Amino acid sequence: MTLETWGGGGETFKYDGSVATGTTIHYGENFRWKAVIGASDYARLLRQFSGKEVAIGTSKSTPPPGSVGEWMKANVNKSGLMSYVGAILVKEKYAVKPRAGRIQFRAV
Repeated sequence: MTLETWGGGGETFKYDGSVATGTTIHYGENFRWKAVIGASDYARLLRQFSGKEVAIGTSKSTPPPGSVGEWMKANVNKSGLMSYVGAILVKEKYAVKPRAGRIQFRAV
């Protein structure tokens, strides 16, 4: 499936799988890079942020403290993938974008 990144602006990526089964994210020019996020990683992320509205933290180098991006870099993948993971979470209805720079998680 092809989606726009969190920030939109026409930048796209592809992913296979789902939050429930784990995803392989293909990104970059001609989708030449890939990252795998496991189902257990998504489950931990959803438990951590269940019912909360927080900063998304899409910065690849310095996501804000308390953001999902900071948590992901510390616990799942150091590459700063929130532009992709956030979009996947919204697409699959685990979260919504209540306002710029924020993500609201559904309670699990």
